[in-house]
Amino acid sequence: MVKVLSFDEIAPHKGHGHYELVIYAPELGIVLDVLKDRKKATLEAWFEARGSAWCAGVEVYCADMWEPYHQAAQAYLPLALPVVDRFHVMKNLNEAVTKARRAIQRQATEAQKEILKGCRWLLVKNRENLSDEEQQTLHALLAASPELKTLYELKESFRDWFNTCPDRAQADRRLTDWLDQAKATGLKALQAFIGTLNHWRVHILNYFAGRHSNGFAEGANLKIKLINRRAFGYHLFEAFRLHVLAAFDLPEAASL
Repeated sequence: MVKVLSFDEIAPHKGHGHYELVIYAPELGIVLDVLKDRKKATLEAWFEARGSAWCAGVEVYCADMWEPYHQAAQAYLPLALPVVDRFHVMKNLNEAVTKARRAIQRQATEAQKEILKGCRWLLVKNRENLSDEEQQTLHALLAASPELKTLYELKESFRDWFNTCPDRAQADRRLTDWLDQAKATGLKALQAFIGTLNHWRVHILNYFAGRHSNGFAEGANLKIKLINRRAFGYHLFEAFRLHVLAAFDLPEAASL
């Protein structure tokens, strides 16, 4: 019985703008299916093929913030708790940090620009993963820009929020506090992220109900990309799909 689903897309041909949807059962450690695109109608057809009894057995689904996934899932998975994947939320925040950092650099003095040059990866990398040399460089650039220091501390406190909140109720309270601090910065790029949090707040907070994420999906995607690379790409989608299912030792996974 599949109780948890994860949805994540892959781009079989880089730069073509086309995505295929991979559906995972992380608790079972398998790929259930690969769909030809990530359209709402395609996912709805997949749910239709599974049947209402199968869909009613799904308790949780986890996805990024692509609306069609949620629209289809909410229509066909009546009992499933919707969860927005924490890693995609952090990716969204890191992109906002990068935009805000660019705006700060554009307005910086020449001396500040020299110190801030090449700081992008230091700001989005997890603090505990920095080397001693990187820690020193980060300390210097944050000292050179109080605005950047505030931005970085907000990013780290948000990551800490995901890692340390023991339950949904506390996560809700702390998120409100974080949002108040982020609004107070006045940074335009951060305001966009605030809008994203407000829109997806319930789905993001649902993470704390069971700490479900697309962690398995992200790891499995690397294996799928390797399959595609070894074949130098597939001309036929069905051939690609069958190779992926076989690689996870479940060629008939789509019938589950």
